Amino acid sequence: MYYKLLPLITAFCVITNLAFADKNNPEATTKFKTTTAQRTIQAPVLDGVLEPEVWLTVMPATNFIQFDPINGKPSKQNTEVYMLYDNDAIYIGAMMYDTAPDSILTQLGDRDSGENNSDMFGVYLDTYNDKQNAFAFLVSAAGVQTDIKISQGREDINWDAVWASNVKRNQQGWTVEIRIPYGAIRFPKAAVQTWGVNYMRIIRRTREKSYWNHVNNSVSGFVNQEGRAVGIESIESPVRLQFTPYVSGYVNHYPSNVEGKSNYSYSVNGGMDVKYGINDAFTLDVTLIPDFGQTQSDNQVQNLSPFEVKFSENRQFFTEGTELFNKAGLFYSRRIGGTPLLHGKAKTFLSDGETLEENPDVSSLVNAAKVSGRTRNGLGIGIFNALTRNMFATAKNEEGETREILTDPFTNYNVFVLDQTLRNNSFVTFTNTNVTRSQDFYDANVSGIQLRFADRTNTYAVRAGGNVSQLFGKHEGEDVTLGHQYNINLAKVSGNFKYSLNHSVESDKYDINDLGYIRNNNEVSTSAQVNYNFYQPIWKFLSWNNRLNVNHSMLYAPREFVSTNFGGGHSVKFRSFTSAHINWSVRTGNAYDYFEARTFPRVFVKPPAFEASSGISTDYRKRLAFDASLGHWESDRYNQSNWWGSFNPRFRVNDKLLLVNGNNYSIEKHNIGFAKKEGGNIIFGDRDLNVLTTTLNGSYIFNNKTGISLNMRHYWFRAKYNSYYSLTSDGQLEPIEASVNNINTNIFNVDLVYTWRFAPGSELRVVWKNAIQDKSNTLTPLYFDNLSRTMSAPQNNNFSVKLLYFIDYIAIKNVLSA
Repeated sequence: MYYKLLPLITAFCVITNLAFADKNNPEATTKFKTTTAQRTIQAPVLDGVLEPEVWLTVMPATNFIQFDPINGKPSKQNTEVYMLYDNDAIYIGAMMYDTAPDSILTQLGDRDSGENNSDMFGVYLDTYNDKQNAFAFLVSAAGVQTDIKISQGREDINWDAVWASNVKRNQQGWTVEIRIPYGAIRFPKAAVQTWGVNYMRIIRRTREKSYWNHVNNSVSGFVNQEGRAVGIESIESPVRLQFTPYVSGYVNHYPSNVEGKSNYSYSVNGGMDVKYGINDAFTLDVTLIPDFGQTQSDNQVQNLSPFEVKFSENRQFFTEGTELFNKAGLFYSRRIGGTPLLHGKAKTFLSDGETLEENPDVSSLVNAAKVSGRTRNGLGIGIFNALTRNMFATAKNEEGETREILTDPFTNYNVFVLDQTLRNNSFVTFTNTNVTRSQDFYDANVSGIQLRFADRTNTYAVRAGGNVSQLFGKHEGEDVTLGHQYNINLAKVSGNFKYSLNHSVESDKYDINDLGYIRNNNEVSTSAQVNYNFYQPIWKFLSWNNRLNVNHSMLYAPREFVSTNFGGGHSVKFRSFTSAHINWSVRTGNAYDYFEARTFPRVFVKPPAFEASSGISTDYRKRLAFDASLGHWESDRYNQSNWWGSFNPRFRVNDKLLLVNGNNYSIEKHNIGFAKKEGGNIIFGDRDLNVLTTTLNGSYIFNNKTGISLNMRHYWFRAKYNSYYSLTSDGQLEPIEASVNNINTNIFNVDLVYTWRFAPGSELRVVWKNAIQDKSNTLTPLYFDNLSRTMSAPQNNNFSVKLLYFIDYIAIKNVLSA
């Protein structure tokens, strides 16, 4: 029972520490620099040249401090940063002095490609000075822009703003000029502004990253270690009204070879995204008649587990500016416009003699809107709403008559968030998600609170939260099905020595999957972890991280033991900038799996097991670099083993062309898992699994406005059944005669994209997408035979052109009034 008492003992110690913290001096231990912004009469010309009569009217920010490779040491090169402003924008000018200007690296990349093999400068603006939220604007020495929205430790690189920059190399190094219009950011309505600010510089050839205000890598948090900018006065948020209309056209070819039906289909679409600044803090985003046809293809897999596969969100409207909605982990945006609710059951509604003619696998989104922002007092408010229309499958009888089968009703999805920032990098968040369906389908609602409290030194922190789920009319005999979840984390978050204790509970009826994602419920988990990290160079290492952890899990109902696992890991960065890691975990006793049998509470008893893996990543500055890994898992009872490995070389041909090849292969012998139900028996299979995934990602960037990118992926999965077992009532396996088909699955995708950003916020995209899915019960042992077979399978080819044009109300107003 000690594991139950340990969190309570630690909670008492941490809460006591918090109770005696100095509440009147939240920045007592914070060291920050101050820079002064100067109002300018003459707006700088963004040509990359720092005109003395414009920029030298203000004292620069200087004396940058290394973050990497030697944290806390002065930067080896001088940097000067100037901040100006007028009634329309903030201007940043920076001079990056360099003793070897010919060695400045300038690799091109896509917009928002972040850190690549190029020198870089960035500015971070915490406009509300709450030390938790910031806007980041980064420019590489090749002129490539990246913008990021930072919210309480999470970085949203999908956030896009419209701003301008220019760079220029000279005999002293290189310079950058940045113009950030007030319409691109949010700030409080106040006569005198005090903003949090930090500047970053990357000198790529030496792998040096430095900040103007020192960022200590042993201290938790980034924005809370910023400096501040003063002197900004009498500025107002403009009317933030922006339109992005689009027009798109698609040609699709699939060899369905159905008599009377063309293999080609065509469509022309049009719609618009609208952004409107309700006031200085809040923004309304609306997408009208959205078109996501050019979204990157999903990395689909063959799923033999009892759990749903979770896919990444690639639709920009659902990835940009959604940090508030995703904070509590209750919002999985792929539910919106996802698979219709009754898609898999459509055949059960067929009458005698009917066949299923069509069964759409994606629901149609009508529109979506979100309102988000944060007040001067740190209260973040988010409201998200989306609508999907009725979806129908088409049934056809022997006479050729058709009828519609409703597979998904008209549905409203809603998320509401209140997020209050507190002192010392703390917060309290309330989230509610709601799904309302028509046609007497069931509804769903989830409410939850998450909080974090840290002491004034940001050394100790407690995180806790809880959610309640409600399903209305889903289960027969229950008007409302209630479930709950709660969690608590107690941790030392700063310093060389760190530790954490975690306890979480999910009831057996807890269900957030109508608008969220949960792999499985009915779980009680308690874990502990200790870390000891070396942040300064030691021996042959630049840094060295060490971890030990233990996890104990049970069912919530009934209270049955599930498993205990121990693990650890070590990761190092060598002075050569090569990184390596080793991880291990061990299960010393049996584990009790209540999900694999697909029939609760039937259990499968898993034997003890051991796992170890290692990996290496070489220095990306080199023209040829690679990542590689190797791992092994084994368990003796059923003679099970699994070997896996990866080798991912990357070749930088020149500053414009980059190729990255990914190769991942696993060989699993005697995998034991659910195969089928037959009569009263639950049949498990002993199978050998082979999985090979090969990818090729490449980009050719013509300049910082246009380029071509390639994403190609081949996924090959084989499952060969060797023998079969019947699952006994006590979770053991007894040999049985049975038959299950082998599996040979191939998934092949190509996404080729040409992008031209011909004006700020405007772009032309031309996309070719090729998709092949080939599933068979016949195993193909040789790779090239299998690849040849895959390429001869029916292919879906889609060619599209999409034009987006950014329209700013302020720009139009200025033109009309000129």
